[in-house]
Amino acid sequence: MSDKPAKKFRIGFITATIWKNNGTDRAFYTVDLSRTYKDGTEFKNTNQLNHPDLMNAARLLTKAENWIAEQ
Repeated sequence: MSDKPAKKFRIGFITATIWKNNGTDRAFYTVDLSRTYKDGTEFKNTNQLNHPDLMNAARLLTKAENWIAEQ
């Protein structure tokens, strides 16, 4: 996995981060989903999603899948 993401998609507070990995035969991709929230004055990230986040997560996973398929 590289230090820099291959691609990021964001809707609202939800982010899908795509990482490129170099396999033995070819590259492959992994996807991290995260939600940004504010704790006092500090912004933090979590992988726990609330009910209102689920549709945005589904949309982001579709975007990620489409982008990976084009690579």
